[in-house]
Amino acid sequence: MNRIVIAAGLLLLASSAHAVTTCRISRTGTLAFGPYDVMATGPTDSLLNVDVTCQRQGGPQNVVVVMRLERGNGPAVSDRRLLRAGGGGEYLRYGLFRDVGRSSTWGYTDGVDSVAQNLPVPNNGSATATFVIYGRIPAQQDVPIGVYTDSVQVTITP
Repeated sequence: MNRIVIAAGLLLLASSAHAVTTCRISRTGTLAFGPYDVMATGPTDSLLNVDVTCQRQGGPQNVVVVMRLERGNGPAVSDRRLLRAGGGGEYLRYGLFRDVGRSSTWGYTDGVDSVAQNLPVPNNGSATATFVIYGRIPAQQDVPIGVYTDSVQVTITP
């Protein structure tokens, strides 16, 4: 099985004189591609929903939640790599994207390749935003049989 573990759970606080907003990743998981066929002519795609819940004490506010994805095993967010378990240096190239067409790479640079969502949070209440991470392994990579994995850190800021 080829999978990416989305490591998350960062808690960040934003405050003003009378109000506090707390945001946390409330649902994450593993983006699992399943078996990869080296003879397939099309890419192998998958997706993962990540929920971010923000709570507000002290008045309603629109919170801009930004999600960033680090590069993982690859040298850059545009060159991500699933490494073969057991060493040997073999890897599968893959990408994490912000759009269903898988044309916009998801990374960690604000205003360039991170994703921001406006989330209205009620007074003394909470609201949840869902971010969809689209994954793709390009076709026809000649790799040996094995388990390939990566771990990508997720960062959020309100």
